[in-house]
Amino acid sequence: MPLREKQIINEIKSVNSDLICLQEVRIEVYKNLVSELKEYDYNYFLEDKDHGLVIFSKYPILTKKQTTYGIIITLKYENNVYLITNVHLPSEKITPKEKAIVEIINEINNTETDYAFLVGDFNCSENSSVHNFIKGESTLLNSEAYPYWYDTAEVYSEITNTKLENTLDLRTNPRWKGKNVASTSGRLDRIYFRDSFPKPFPELKSFSLFGKDVDDKTGYCASDHYGIVTEIIVKKLK
Repeated sequence: MPLREKQIINEIKSVNSDLICLQEVRIEVYKNLVSELKEYDYNYFLEDKDHGLVIFSKYPILTKKQTTYGIIITLKYENNVYLITNVHLPSEKITPKEKAIVEIINEINNTETDYAFLVGDFNCSENSSVHNFIKGESTLLNSEAYPYWYDTAEVYSEITNTKLENTLDLRTNPRWKGKNVASTSGRLDRIYFRDSFPKPFPELKSFSLFGKDVDDKTGYCASDHYGIVTEIIVKKLK
């Protein structure tokens, strides 16, 4: 594990994003990340039963709050306030997932912000009730996710006419390869952005997976889930 932890740090540094959202982070790993990722002056860490959630930011964090299975921050960049939610929904049963995502969306909608992003490991596929709820294509527990959200991978796939890639790769990732896993691969990890009307709509410049390289020393990828990264540009109001 120490070698794989170094792999994860190297992958994060190679991406060099403004914000980083990680799930299943143990307290000792969090401390090492703070020490290694010196370019990120701000972070919010919440330790929970699944080890912990953390958001690293290059910009000052204005507010911090938590929900069941999620953490929420706001920050200001130029003239806009941005909200970022990092989630790790429970595995296996769908009912706790549905309850958690409704709570998270309601908490987001109760927070004043110009732009909102929902990031993390949703532990369910794009065919799930959770995904359809977030996109505004179905209701859950008598609730509706309005304003609706957009899946950056789906949008970018259509823009570039490219194939969607699985973040949980049970056939190629060495963590799973060769094992008779009785389930299918899927896009369990996603980045959504909320409809920003009447604010200018963000421009989706890029989307890709990372952390797919197999290290010679460990024989593994950095994680059993691939990372996802997107670049989004928000135009200034004149």
